[in-house]
Amino acid sequence: MNLKILNKFELDQRIKSLVSKERELLHEILLTIKEIDQRKLYLEYGFANLFLYLVEGVGYSAGSAQRRIDAARLLGEVPSLGSKIQSGEVKLHQVSLIQKAARDVYKTTHKKVTAEEKQELLEQITAKNFQESQKEVASFFDLPVVEATTQVVQADESVRLSLTISKELADKIQQAQALLSHAISSNDIVDYLEYVTDRVIKQKTSVRVKLDNSRNNFVEQEKIVDEQNAKIRSTERKSTATVEVKPFTAKIKKILVNQDQCCQYRDPVTGRRCRNQWFLQTDHKQSRWADGESVVENAQLLCAQHNRLKYRQEAGIKYLSR
Repeated sequence: MNLKILNKFELDQRIKSLVSKERELLHEILLTIKEIDQRKLYLEYGFANLFLYLVEGVGYSAGSAQRRIDAARLLGEVPSLGSKIQSGEVKLHQVSLIQKAARDVYKTTHKKVTAEEKQELLEQITAKNFQESQKEVASFFDLPVVEATTQVVQADESVRLSLTISKELADKIQQAQALLSHAISSNDIVDYLEYVTDRVIKQKTSVRVKLDNSRNNFVEQEKIVDEQNAKIRSTERKSTATVEVKPFTAKIKKILVNQDQCCQYRDPVTGRRCRNQWFLQTDHKQSRWADGESVVENAQLLCAQHNRLKYRQEAGIKYLSR
């Protein structure tokens, strides 16, 4: 269609009509996201969570994905939200204000905000702008208005962070810096973060064995693992009765972390690997109930979500095999 032939009144009507259709489509999108979320289908698609699925699988930006997740989940609690979104009375950023505040309330008080409270707050912010809505939400939950954390990648690939922390957390950081003053001479928080981060990485990934500073490093690690595996198999052969397979040793887990570094779950249809690096767990490729051994060759890293999915999927197989 050639828009240049339309006069200003026709263009005005056209944009309003398109926006109305856009809101209707948005409502349908939110309902679809809600269904995918409730059925946890993103796990079967090879994603650790709904956010990653919407960003990497669907193509939303991070902010757009989070706003739609917040709206889809609130829609499940407060169905009347749908009509307000279609009419334009409530915007997605307002919904995110409510959902974020509810998370903050639970984090600080361990009390869950009820659907009725969210419904009440939703009515209060209807047809209001962002600043007005922000004040209403903060007042409703008696929360301070704080600036959101921002992260900007600069030209030299360094990252500039801007965040607001509580006085309690600031005091904890200062106390930790004082306790580490023998190792960190400055009180620069960047030095502190680098030191703590290095220690965590070393603690979680290094295998505590005496090794030569030579090319035999990896060979020696494998030798230790093989000896451990031999002990496990020897124990199993000593009895004709069913012997419970021992869990993975700490050394095997650390070698696996260095080897895999991320969740190894693959979508059986597309072959896409999850690659999530959060909440990683050590899993038996061939499960323990199916006589899978606790050896490196039978080990893989899975994120907690995909580990649970694998368990649920195999539970039916285990039941049928009995």
